[in-house]
Amino acid sequence: MNVPAVLQSIRSKHPVAYLALYLFAGWVLLVIITHAIAFGAELLVAGSDQPVVKWETTDECADGTRTIYYNSPSLYQEFKVKIKDSKIVDAELGDYSAIGASVSSEQVEHTDSHATYRIDLSILGRPSRACLLECDIRGTTLHMSEIQMRPEEESLMG
Repeated sequence: MNVPAVLQSIRSKHPVAYLALYLFAGWVLLVIITHAIAFGAELLVAGSDQPVVKWETTDECADGTRTIYYNSPSLYQEFKVKIKDSKIVDAELGDYSAIGASVSSEQVEHTDSHATYRIDLSILGRPSRACLLECDIRGTTLHMSEIQMRPEEESLMG
């Protein structure tokens, strides 16, 4: 007996068991998509005067615009920061794309030494996690990081 025939048999003889199996398979898929967001991820930076993207999480803190990227198989984020005199003077909303999730909100905030681009992801209409793409100026170096928070953790931080 092949798998479709077994599923059809379960469906016709035990509809409650079939529904439970169906819901469990959906839950497993949801967990896989949620955790795949960080699998194989990369942090990148490119400057307005640099023709190529650096595959590093730091850059010199020279005047100009830097594009901060986060790239994984299921999530892409980017935002721009403008630097003048070793300070962040502006941060702009960037671009994003998500596979298996929708973005329910986005925002960018900055101080003279820190900038954050936040997107909130939803999977199947339920809040999944918040993804923060950040950069900090420490001395003469711009440092980038990416943090993923589950909604429960977000309330603990706020």
